[in-house]
Amino acid sequence: MNIIQKASLLFATASVISLTTGGIISTVKADTIQASPLIVAQAPITTMTKKSRDQIAVTIKEAEFKFKGTLKRTSGNIFIGEDRQVRVIYDKSTSHVIVINKITGDEFYNYIFSITDEGRL
Repeated sequence: MNIIQKASLLFATASVISLTTGGIISTVKADTIQASPLIVAQAPITTMTKKSRDQIAVTIKEAEFKFKGTLKRTSGNIFIGEDRQVRVIYDKSTSHVIVINKITGDEFYNYIFSITDEGRL
């Protein structure tokens, strides 16, 4: 099995120690780096409907996770809503949605979702 099949990269660095009449003497140090698989996560199915200037109705679903509620404007373009388990934060100016576990503080989701009707752009 060669290095490519093992999905690893071999880097060699050479440094010259001294120059003699017989030629160049050098040492070579080699490091093997294992490649990591790339994990690409998809954003959960998200729907947002503007209820008013200060409220957005949201549904977020993925597998067994489901959030359905209303996000309320807190300041500027930040909207926040929560249920018993999670807190959902939506920054309308950057289109970021963040879903956080209220008890542990762990971040469940962090993705981009634009409420803008792209058909009108």
